[in-house]
Amino acid sequence: MEQSFVETIDLLIIGAGPAGLAAAVEAQRGGISNLLVVEKGPSHSQMVRTYYKEGKRVDAQYAGVEALCYGILCLRDGNREGYLAMMDHVIESSRIPIRYNTEIWSLVASPDTDGFEVKTASGLRYLAKFVIVAIGKMGRPRQPDYYREIPAVLKNGKRILFDINTRPFDGARILVVGGGDSAAEYAQMLSVKNEVTLSYRQASFTRLNSINERIMAEMIAQKKIRVLMPSNIIKVEDKGGRPSVNFAETQDAPEVFDAVLYGLGGMTPVAFLQTAGVQLSTKGEPVTDAAHESSVPKLFIIGDLLGHGHGGGSIIGGFNSASRAVRHMLERYLKRPLPPEMVSLDHLLY
Repeated sequence: MEQSFVETIDLLIIGAGPAGLAAAVEAQRGGISNLLVVEKGPSHSQMVRTYYKEGKRVDAQYAGVEALCYGILCLRDGNREGYLAMMDHVIESSRIPIRYNTEIWSLVASPDTDGFEVKTASGLRYLAKFVIVAIGKMGRPRQPDYYREIPAVLKNGKRILFDINTRPFDGARILVVGGGDSAAEYAQMLSVKNEVTLSYRQASFTRLNSINERIMAEMIAQKKIRVLMPSNIIKVEDKGGRPSVNFAETQDAPEVFDAVLYGLGGMTPVAFLQTAGVQLSTKGEPVTDAAHESSVPKLFIIGDLLGHGHGGGSIIGGFNSASRAVRHMLERYLKRPLPPEMVSLDHLLY
């Protein structure tokens, strides 16, 4: 039965990842206390928990984004556990109100309230003066063009994967697909106990950060990872419960692996944004101004959805986009200018 409860708040933040949590801290700093963060998953930082193995590096400079911090939160090079502990402390010390297991169903501007009506999958409704969308793309991993043709037995048998934590591997023959930092790090971590091949459609890596570029070069030179570049997968078939991969370059000689792990990034929730009235670019990314306000006034989009060219995909990029958005919201609409921006390589107030 649909619930009739309606909650009125000043600021609703959708997503409890790095950008969403930073937005909450920045808003509190600016005097907004009536705010709420809603998160689809059971805990904060779901992307990190799902796609990062224990002990995985978390680099300050990621996806080519310079490690400069402009707001309250910053990040030093560390690992998965250090980042999660830091954000636990941020939530506790700032007393950020978060409602977990809450999936947003729709978001529409409400002329009657000069704000937004937001509905959840469970039927709860929120009336918010401002909304910040800070969801990641990895909730919808990017699939290859031929994904629908992959036999269901391989998918259900957990032989076709999109995250590294779905099942453990030891002594397996694994194909990692992709050429970005995620794919490179999957290959590095899996190569410790497995035979790893990495397939990338380009002839060389062009999107790796400096750390991954160096590590991959060393591992390839030492033959710890086999690399097929350029290579284009055209079909994946079932071979006795294992994926048999057909490459365009060697169509007559398919290779059989124990699993195929895709590290292709995530997809923008186009339908959700279009329903909210947000203008999208020809690439399907939300169009925002320099402060990340969308084409819908008082609706801001920060973090991963901005795309790599605007700081998406980087934790520090998420922190910084939150700072810019909240600063603009406070100054333009609430007439509450914040102190001058901080610019630092290593400041960390938590």
